[in-house]
Amino acid sequence: MPVLSSLGAFFRRHKRKIMFTSAASVTAYLVFYQFVIKRFRNFQNTLKHELFVKEQIKRRYIQTQTDCYLTVLALLPVLTRPIMAHLPTESLTAALKRKKNVNRALSESLTTENLLVHSEEGSSGLDSEMLLLLAKSKLQLWDDLKVKSISRVLALIYSSSGLLLLTRLQLNILARKSYLELAIVMAGGSPQAGTQNSYEYFIEQSYLSLSWWLLNHGWLQISDRLESLVESKFIQISPKTELTMETFSLLLSEVNIEVMENKESPILHLVFPVRYEDLIETLMNTNPELVNELENKDLNLVKLINETNFIFSNTFTLQVMLSLVQSGLATLCESILMQLNPQNQADRSHKLATFLAQVSVQSGMLSDSKSYIVDEESTGNIYLNRINDVEALDDFSASIYSNFE
Repeated sequence: MPVLSSLGAFFRRHKRKIMFTSAASVTAYLVFYQFVIKRFRNFQNTLKHELFVKEQIKRRYIQTQTDCYLTVLALLPVLTRPIMAHLPTESLTAALKRKKNVNRALSESLTTENLLVHSEEGSSGLDSEMLLLLAKSKLQLWDDLKVKSISRVLALIYSSSGLLLLTRLQLNILARKSYLELAIVMAGGSPQAGTQNSYEYFIEQSYLSLSWWLLNHGWLQISDRLESLVESKFIQISPKTELTMETFSLLLSEVNIEVMENKESPILHLVFPVRYEDLIETLMNTNPELVNELENKDLNLVKLINETNFIFSNTFTLQVMLSLVQSGLATLCESILMQLNPQNQADRSHKLATFLAQVSVQSGMLSDSKSYIVDEESTGNIYLNRINDVEALDDFSASIYSNFE
């Protein structure tokens, strides 16, 4: 056929050109596949891997913060129970009630003996502590109740904030190792082989046990400091004095400012055993076998302690502590206002005695580690929840978690 003959003649005449063009096309495709498509697919795989690793890092970070919250929740009764016992407002309230039941004409002049005679329950229901309280005047009892009620709720806020801050610091420091391994993998390297040995685990647990200081001594020093400041701020205010919520809140803020501005004995030094003698006492009660090794600068525990001391002497850390306490104080004032003025009338006045009653209720809520309904959206300890959600605390945790040499 003429058409086929023409095509055959065309291919014969341009055979070399066609073969060259075909070879060039195949070569170009192979080169394009090798250097473009293949590299694009490799880039996609690398990107997917990096995103996966980053997601893993994020999940581990979030899990660490959750572990911190649950740890503090578990330790809360250990921390708050001695504070409640050290500042026993309930016994003062009971003594005032007994005073109120006595004949008003005699109430200011009765001796302890006469009080027993006039008491409905008689001497069988009185212990030595109550006898001492009943020997005081009503004014003295009210003054004690005023100072101890406010000091107690503040001590609970400060101590809980300090425990949460310390736990965030400790667990995020220890969690950095796994973060570092993932970061190395993400960068294309390979982590060190091997798993954590038992001694490393022992050192880490020993480091975590240093919270013993706050749980056994720190809270008492915090409480005593606050009690002294509260007494000086509220000394001129009687239980019958009318106060607005704003005035009461301002008085608490003034106490807070003086605590935070104490340069001679920073509040964070009461949270962690910064002084050498305090550290020795803590180790003697937790891991006495490590006391003799504190001079070994290469020991991982010493490095962890030194880093913690350095961070706790940082101005930024003090500001974080301030933010946590302010969150607790804001929750306290908001809760009291909600109980006293459901319609949120902040300018309405109430007697200081009324505030003290609400403060006692809030102390009980703050020290409760059990879950209960706070509102329609959340459950748990409202104070700890809100302190845990402070943005500065998350920034602090992220800086610790990602800061490694």
